Amino acid sequence: MNDTSAISPNFSYTVDELPDEVFRNYDIRGFADSQITPRFAYKLGAVLATMLIQQQYSSIYLGRDGRLSSPELANALRQGLAQQGMNVIDIAAVSTPVLNYAIHCDGKADCGIMVTASHNAKDYNGFKIIVRNQVISGEMLQSIKQLMCSATPSNAQAGEIIYSQITPQYLKAIMASCRPKKDFKIVIDCANSIVGPLAVSLFQQLGYESIPLFCQPDGNFPNHDPNPSDEANLQTLQNTVLSNQADLGLAFDGDGDRLVVISGKGEILWPDQLLMIFAHDILNRHPKTDIVFDVKSSFRLKQLISELGGNPVMCKTGHSHVRSTVQHTGAVVGGEFSGHIFFNDRWYGFDDGLYASVRLLEILANYDMTAKQALEKIMAEFKPSAYTPEILIPVTEAEKFALMEKLMADCGFKGAIINTIDGLRVEYPFGWGLIRASNTSANLTLRFEADNKDQLAHIKELFSLELGPFINQVDQYL
Repeated sequence: MNDTSAISPNFSYTVDELPDEVFRNYDIRGFADSQITPRFAYKLGAVLATMLIQQQYSSIYLGRDGRLSSPELANALRQGLAQQGMNVIDIAAVSTPVLNYAIHCDGKADCGIMVTASHNAKDYNGFKIIVRNQVISGEMLQSIKQLMCSATPSNAQAGEIIYSQITPQYLKAIMASCRPKKDFKIVIDCANSIVGPLAVSLFQQLGYESIPLFCQPDGNFPNHDPNPSDEANLQTLQNTVLSNQADLGLAFDGDGDRLVVISGKGEILWPDQLLMIFAHDILNRHPKTDIVFDVKSSFRLKQLISELGGNPVMCKTGHSHVRSTVQHTGAVVGGEFSGHIFFNDRWYGFDDGLYASVRLLEILANYDMTAKQALEKIMAEFKPSAYTPEILIPVTEAEKFALMEKLMADCGFKGAIINTIDGLRVEYPFGWGLIRASNTSANLTLRFEADNKDQLAHIKELFSLELGPFINQVDQYL
């Protein structure tokens, strides 16, 4: 372990040492051991402590995921925070929802920082920062970057370091909010992430028959990356659901704030479809409420919300954007296509894969049939469509945003309604297509949906014609 005790908070980075791609739109993320180092974490802690103390905050929760580099980074971060006068409440290895729960309910601090790279591969790490229930993003992260490029005045009064256990309290709170009374047989795929032991413990306490897959934390992620948005990472879960005749499968990401569901037939229930189930349930009890979703979500979701008398609210992709929109509008629920689901009625408005899974089980438990049959019945009632998963076109971090600006300026898409809230969402009466710059990887992200396969192919062809002059061999991705 690197010794950070000799590092002075007065040291500063040069601008060139802090690449733009590390300070992303809603978190700090990069390659561990080269971009995200103990030295980086120490300076970040010192700068963050200085900022927060100036705003009259005195304490902060600190959590970390199960990545190999996370303990060392958390140690350096803790020292930087404390040496600049912040009291640090270290809750050790937890999921991001546990950190959020602590901020909302434990009462010892209004701020938190999580050492995590979420769904990224093992070579990455980073930080999510929460202040007064809002994820620090955008301009605030850029302000932190600028402060890391200047000396940090030494604080003579060190903060206190306190170690605390929040996980048992968090699991009890989930069960107090939602405890479906039914026999379930579920398969849990935690991708060797930090959420594994929590998921196993929760479903055992609920009394359900659960089959754990990759629930032992291992920062090498030896079975697959902790990204449930990638269909390849769901294959083992799908096969296990089928071979065990389970009611459904649950896939979580690297820090436990995302959920993707597998039906009893082994089919992927994408998060926008899951949000349709939640919207249907909630609008029956809270008519005319707002339902928030991101630009990558299905047009069937928007149609369903309107048909049920709710108010569909589209926002930018990104957990911080959805979270702030849910809080700003007072929406009862919100979500995004990557799997972040935010409940704001019996829960606290933050994204939580475990809580979302139990809310789904609650809905299925209300049917006088097996959970497998109930899920099939619900999905059969939704109007079908033809759609693609996310399609990624590799573009360097240095080029992707400039390329996206050029596409927005020069692509016409005659006869379509163009939504530029986040990239280009091109909407036709029979479907839509989207291209946007990813905020978490060196890619442009595309997605398509239409009433049927022929219309889907037509929209993809229109995109190929418009994007062809700007993206080489774009057809190979579409």
